[in-house]
Amino acid sequence: MCVFKYDGLAPLSVALIFSSACLADGDEQFNTSFLQGAASAVDVQALLASSSVLPGNYRVDLYSNDTLVGRRDIDFRHNSATDKTEACLTLEMVQQLGVDIAKLQAAGKLVDDDPNACINLPALIDHSSVRYDVPRLRLLVSVPQSAMERGRRGYVDPALWDDGVPAAFINYQLSSSRNSNQGETTLSNNIGLRNGINLGGWRLRNESNFSSSTGRPNTFKSNRSYLQHDVTALKGQFSAGDIFSDADLFDSVRYRGLKLASDDGMRADSERGYAPIIRGIAQSSATVEIRQNNYILYTANVPPGPFEISDIYPSGSNGDLEVTIIEADGRRRVTVQAFSSLPIMVRQGQLKYSVSAGQYNSNSDDQKSPQFVSSTLAYGISSNLSGIIGAQATENFQAMSVGAGRNTSIGAVSLDVTHSVSRTFGQAVTGNSVRALYAKTFTGTDTSFTLAAYRYSTEGYRTLSDHVEELSHEGEKRTGNSKTRTDLTINQSLGLNQQYGSIYVNASDQRYWGRGGSQSLSAGYSNYWGEVSYNLGATYTKDVGNYGPANNDTLVNLSLSFPLGSKPRAPRAFVSASTQKASDTTQVGINGYLSEDSDTYYSVQGGNSSTGGSTGSANLSTRTSVMDISAGYSQGRGYNSQNLNLAGSVVGHAGGINLGQTVGETFALAQVEGVKGAKIGSYSGAKTGSNGFAVVPNAQPYRVNWISLDTRDLGTDIEIDNATQQVVPRRGAVVLARYTSKTGRRVQFALFDAQHRPIPFGAALEDSAGKQIAIADPSGKALALVEADTGTLVITWQDQRCEVPYALPQRNKALNYERVELSCRP
Repeated sequence: MCVFKYDGLAPLSVALIFSSACLADGDEQFNTSFLQGAASAVDVQALLASSSVLPGNYRVDLYSNDTLVGRRDIDFRHNSATDKTEACLTLEMVQQLGVDIAKLQAAGKLVDDDPNACINLPALIDHSSVRYDVPRLRLLVSVPQSAMERGRRGYVDPALWDDGVPAAFINYQLSSSRNSNQGETTLSNNIGLRNGINLGGWRLRNESNFSSSTGRPNTFKSNRSYLQHDVTALKGQFSAGDIFSDADLFDSVRYRGLKLASDDGMRADSERGYAPIIRGIAQSSATVEIRQNNYILYTANVPPGPFEISDIYPSGSNGDLEVTIIEADGRRRVTVQAFSSLPIMVRQGQLKYSVSAGQYNSNSDDQKSPQFVSSTLAYGISSNLSGIIGAQATENFQAMSVGAGRNTSIGAVSLDVTHSVSRTFGQAVTGNSVRALYAKTFTGTDTSFTLAAYRYSTEGYRTLSDHVEELSHEGEKRTGNSKTRTDLTINQSLGLNQQYGSIYVNASDQRYWGRGGSQSLSAGYSNYWGEVSYNLGATYTKDVGNYGPANNDTLVNLSLSFPLGSKPRAPRAFVSASTQKASDTTQVGINGYLSEDSDTYYSVQGGNSSTGGSTGSANLSTRTSVMDISAGYSQGRGYNSQNLNLAGSVVGHAGGINLGQTVGETFALAQVEGVKGAKIGSYSGAKTGSNGFAVVPNAQPYRVNWISLDTRDLGTDIEIDNATQQVVPRRGAVVLARYTSKTGRRVQFALFDAQHRPIPFGAALEDSAGKQIAIADPSGKALALVEADTGTLVITWQDQRCEVPYALPQRNKALNYERVELSCRP
């Protein structure tokens, strides 16, 4: 038994915390004589009672280090050694928790192979604990990270994966610009749409784009339209419609048909998809367009200076990204960002598969559409070695590929060889292609080789797209097939926590048979000097013609930024200077937020170019709960331009229609019934609408997502039972996090017994339904939220109970809470 002495100096709450800690160590009784000085008697046993449970089988939510991992039926058995009822954790349950079983067996701590035997984790692993939360039916297991298996981190039992609620949504991105150059006015519009309908476990998706421009025909393209459903037993996805084949071995192609492919997101600690960061330098208020396979993936307006774009959604697993920078005066610069697969690595004993079948269907109108099949299969031979094979075929075209990937101390590397046979109009060609991929993060030096790739192809090698192109040109002999290609991406932090800044390098070299090629190299360095941040970047491009260099250019940019004041959100001034072939540009400006608590951001700048003269521009952007809005104006020698960008979503569901911020592949709805304007924590601007629903823009599939309400601004008349909810969505699901709210009046009740003595400290105040709404403090007072102005409350303490009617006076809105006295009847 733990005994504490209260000397009247420490707060009662501190003493209570120490006594609770004592109980957690297993003691069943408490000496409460130290709780002196209270205006009422002391009855804290209800507060300090242990979470005991009778022996039996209970269905509980199983938590590992505060992360939900599954819902299980668990036996609670009486332990005669401790005289307590304890949860029986079997070997399979302990593995599901993520405990490293191999480490325990190697240390000789786990020798019983009986799968039904109870494992006492606290006895096997120091500093671990098992606690049952009776009211919420949760079994909480805490295990030091050093004893956890890395590969199981984050895994959630498939029984908890949520299909979500029926819903339909439109995700839109509108970009509109008006340019007047030398008296000629051009109006350009682009609308990118990602639409979806969810019903049960089925998801219908569409990606499309509409473009219009003065003097050009309007164009509408649908990039993908498909139906998708989880195949849980195979840890994969079934898709049907206009989709893209996978690119672990072969180039990704667009087709209309069926696909069954594994989904690594369903596995523990899985590798996530890779999307490149698009970097560039704008010399004025420019428009950036990003295309893949002739389809616009992304368009936006950027201010002068360096920019980074990381929120793109590539269609397939590879396919170079074409980046077009359209300056305010109409000049266009086009660069190519390499985008390839990562090295093939599969965990030991696991399969990674993909099967595609359908009709080839590119975005080009003059291309043939033959039927084809494509399939790849990778298997984890050992913990460090994976093998992969693949086949692709259509009429008069076959390709076979085999490869292997190995995880080494210096990184992951894979090598694959592909052999192709192509027959078009009586001509047959064969060839081979060899590809090497490498990726590694060096923890000691914080160096990240995101991708280093090399491919060599013989002159007769054809991809499926090459074959279809030759087929579409009536047997015209194809020239300029790919010969070699090298891609490299490096990110390097300098010093501890980037104290000396960071650098990046992106390089690409492409050569062809029978003609030249292209080279590109971009590098940058960024750092801070006190409050001054600076960035130095350079981009070199070179087109190699058939008879030597055809064209090359180098763009170098230096930019500085520093705050104008000491406040956290003080405006910042910036200076930028760039130089390239026959052109030098300087820019100065200021940017910041309109106020300390505003989500509206502004930027004003002016500059001068050796070729374009003086320029000026202003941009304004804001984030609201229903959309992101930005607008800008720029002017220079002989031109002026205006732009407007809108991005957001429209979500329809059983509770109504809500406008929201741009949503991802998987997202959530938060429902706070009857409450408008409730903010969602961690999502700037997201809050409930008039129907009590809010759009939560992103959620991670097959993982626990915590969605919390920001209750600080709800007011005193609203109470949320549990302001944090957990959701585990399937991929593409729209899940619902429902919060129970209560609206009423906040009242401080002074509680007295029949002799008009203050009710003991720790007594419970319940509503007429028996739900506890407050606990008496040391002075016998209880602060509660009551929904009705009149009613009956129940006071319970020790072995006593009394019912007390109450009637509240007319409401005084100037008070945060009201005071009412309740006395038990004699």
